[in-house]
Amino acid sequence: MPNKAIITTSACAAAITAICASFATQATAQSAPQCGERYTVQPGDSLSQIASVVYDDASAFQIIYSANSDAIGSNPGIISVGLQLDIPCLGETVASTAAAFRPEPTTERLPFPNARQIRVAQGTNWAPFANEEQEQGGMITEIANVALANSANGTPYKIDFINDWGAHLTPLVTDIAYDFSLSWFKPNCDQIARLGEDSQFRCNNFDWSEPMFEQVFGYYTRASEPALTAYSDLFGKTICRPAGYATFQLEENDLKEPNITMVRPSDPAECFTSLADGSVDAVAIAVDTAEGKMVETGTTDQVRYNEPLSQVLTIHAVISKNHPQGAEMLAEFNSGLNAIKETGEWFQIIRRHLTEHRARTQG
Repeated sequence: MPNKAIITTSACAAAITAICASFATQATAQSAPQCGERYTVQPGDSLSQIASVVYDDASAFQIIYSANSDAIGSNPGIISVGLQLDIPCLGETVASTAAAFRPEPTTERLPFPNARQIRVAQGTNWAPFANEEQEQGGMITEIANVALANSANGTPYKIDFINDWGAHLTPLVTDIAYDFSLSWFKPNCDQIARLGEDSQFRCNNFDWSEPMFEQVFGYYTRASEPALTAYSDLFGKTICRPAGYATFQLEENDLKEPNITMVRPSDPAECFTSLADGSVDAVAIAVDTAEGKMVETGTTDQVRYNEPLSQVLTIHAVISKNHPQGAEMLAEFNSGLNAIKETGEWFQIIRRHLTEHRARTQG
């Protein structure tokens, strides 16, 4: 059985930049936001503005949102005046953690899982969430590892990297060769009639864990053009959404044919080069992915993030509705996940991975 992760937090290392000094001159009794302190939202504030002051990086607002998601709610693009936010410091270190990971080179049908062991499949090459080359296998892998190590019953478990993402839901989980697969976005199944076939399949065939992470998703347009304030502003536009990425978040807001034209390149970086050269009108992508791709393509200064259109996508573990022990295993998984949320270890893992990912992608 793996040991739970040991996390230590260092003090906030960087001084507030010159932006902070400018912010402090505003006519308000509230001092500029600083890491490690609680900040009261002022008129005109946004999460990206606060992140600019604290971290000198507007795109780092996902870290602030993760620390305050319950208070902020489902739209991180709108924060209420008077809301109190905990501003986390960056700069984390972590001791090595015993891992329960094993590369599995095949997707052939495997034996029925041992009733005394929970078997979990994870994919890879999706930093910072799932990456077998990364320490502890990425953020979601580590959360699952620590959650299962802290579950109510302490059932033995194994997390295997199965690199063929397409095989996870079908056949591995549907055939119960594995109990869980990690790192799946949950569609809004209350609006199933508006969803595409793949999203409807997920709603109808799988049960979902409690959220493992809440990812901020948004829409990027050219900085030279007016900001967007409503999803309908995208009607008639060409939207770039990388191939293989879910589209339910667009479908829920009627951003589908014939209201829009969708372009789906294989590389997310191509979306930003196409946006910069005028080939597409907008890019629909998660904020943490966008950060690295804009740096990679040199388009950061040419792109606008439309904060009012922000959405929150929840990442889950899934188990087949037909699993004979599904309810019991899901309850056990959730017990461990809720336990590490209560102790704060869940957020410490998230903060460390997001900080390290930001450092890697922004040099």
